[in-house]
Amino acid sequence: MKYIIVKNITKNNLKKFSVKIPLHKLVAIVGPSGSGKSTLVHEVLYNNSINNEWNIKNLPKVVDILEQKVILPKDSKLSLGEFNLDKLKKKLSAIKKPDLLIVDEPCAGFCQKERKAILKMLKNKVKQGYSIIAVEHNKEIIANADYIIELGPGAGRYGGKLIFEGNLNEFKKSNTITAKHVFQLNKDSFEQRTLEKSQKITISKISAGKFNNYSFTFPLTKITCLTGCSGSGKSTLLDVTYRALFKGQNAWKIRLKTVKIDGKSNVRRSFIVPQSPIGDHPSSTLATYAKVWDNIREIFANEKLAKQLRLTKSDFIISKSILESKNDFSKDILKVCYQGKNIKQVANLTIDEALEIFKTNKLIVRKLAFLQEVGLGYLVLGQKSGSLSGGEAQRVRVANILSKKLGDRSVYIFDTPTRGLHLKDIPVLINVFRKIINKNNTILIADNREEIFHYCDFQINLQK
Repeated sequence: MKYIIVKNITKNNLKKFSVKIPLHKLVAIVGPSGSGKSTLVHEVLYNNSINNEWNIKNLPKVVDILEQKVILPKDSKLSLGEFNLDKLKKKLSAIKKPDLLIVDEPCAGFCQKERKAILKMLKNKVKQGYSIIAVEHNKEIIANADYIIELGPGAGRYGGKLIFEGNLNEFKKSNTITAKHVFQLNKDSFEQRTLEKSQKITISKISAGKFNNYSFTFPLTKITCLTGCSGSGKSTLLDVTYRALFKGQNAWKIRLKTVKIDGKSNVRRSFIVPQSPIGDHPSSTLATYAKVWDNIREIFANEKLAKQLRLTKSDFIISKSILESKNDFSKDILKVCYQGKNIKQVANLTIDEALEIFKTNKLIVRKLAFLQEVGLGYLVLGQKSGSLSGGEAQRVRVANILSKKLGDRSVYIFDTPTRGLHLKDIPVLINVFRKIINKNNTILIADNREEIFHYCDFQINLQK
């Protein structure tokens, strides 16, 4: 068997990382969000096919990556799922046998029927002699791959290590965190809760997308999950609900006038949590997005030495050039320390570490504790916002919701909230959802991963 040989690569959280990747196989790369999967496929394999930064043996000359869109192009008449499936089919038709195709989360957002069809397409291509790597969290691909590579054990600086490499039979016996979740007994059956006594919202006379005079009902102060294959109308109903219930600034611009809403007086307003990357500004970091860096800069500016050196709060800004390592803070700025750490060292702290350093500052603790609570304690304060995985970005948004003073009677809407999440992280997300609900709020999601179904209170299956 011929292998791509990656040896002693250091990039992001991969430190002297080595792995063997077989060609002409379906290879699944698995592990927690932020464990180094994207670094391996994007910044090592794909980039090396362009700039030859490292000596990677047997790497095909052409390495192509197919990533799912999370926002539908405005000119598309297809649903998001249909658009992504069409892209995958076209890519599989276009690849050549000497090439390496990397597909990033090919099954994300799809129903079980579609996931099985995607698996069949990938397997058929491999049978014909093609080489395919799939970065995936869904069980279908992992449980049917020819070869599995697992990164971990955690994420960020706690990840980047090779936990397992081998064939499927070896993986089943490995007892890794991913293997445990993939091959555990099926606990995904859904039991509908009794909701007769719950307050409800009914939106009727819906004429949008595929719907014509459609009506649907969901309970308040519960988790409701819309399921269904691509094109069944899940995203349409989420958008209709958001617009029908929105009462914020300029609500009249998006409000739907044709629908009828029963129970609207029981809802204060609606919020939709997008899947798009966070902080597109070139100097945006996790700390700036979470609005905690201002508080940290203020602490440093108030230090006795900072005042002696006539440094102000603006001197402790992380500029784009500093973020990209083209420049550094001045020597005077780096002399100023808080709890034995200068500003550069603080920027390199994980959230877990920062919570210890700033434990006496209630405001900073409040903002960072929610990031820790959604399972992101491993992220670094000065990390570029755009470098976060899709699953991490959405959990940062959830943490932002929690960090604000949660009002009651709001409906929070999520489209595919499990995208990019390792199986072990789904209960963490649900615990956060329950905290939102416990403040007398409602969660409405669209998702097709069976692992989340049994956590939901109510399920609406839409037919195409």
